[in-house]
Amino acid sequence: MEPKLPLEKELEPIFLEKFPAFPEEVKEFIVNYGPFLMLLGAIITAFGLLAALGLGGVALGLGAAAYGSTLQFWLSIALTGVQLVLYFMAFSPLRARKREGWKLLYYALLLGLLSSLIQLSIFGLLIGGLVGFWVLFQIRDKYSFQITR
Repeated sequence: MEPKLPLEKELEPIFLEKFPAFPEEVKEFIVNYGPFLMLLGAIITAFGLLAALGLGGVALGLGAAAYGSTLQFWLSIALTGVQLVLYFMAFSPLRARKREGWKLLYYALLLGLLSSLIQLSIFGLLIGGLVGFWVLFQIRDKYSFQITR
């Protein structure tokens, strides 16, 4: 048995026992098509991140630069960048149904919740956390541990 991730032991009974279980067909759909939807979302987010940094305007010769130079803005940008890296890293293991991919999504969700907290987006924090963890814990058993040597 692999050690639990941060907060996994505390969240597991909530999202596996207190929330309704997904039907097997829904779990299989998420596991089969979810990685591609996540990859598409990550690519779109990457373009949005570039635009937030002002790189899209520079590429078009408009001379736009990033604005919103608050600490909150830059922390959110940094966390989003790390999340994107985690999403891209998770794609292949998720397609192979490896637990490593699930773990990367778990960490990306934690970072997203931290970003919502930093932005004081309480609604995003609550809804994102509830839905995100519910889906993650429902599909967790579809990913196997792979021992590599």
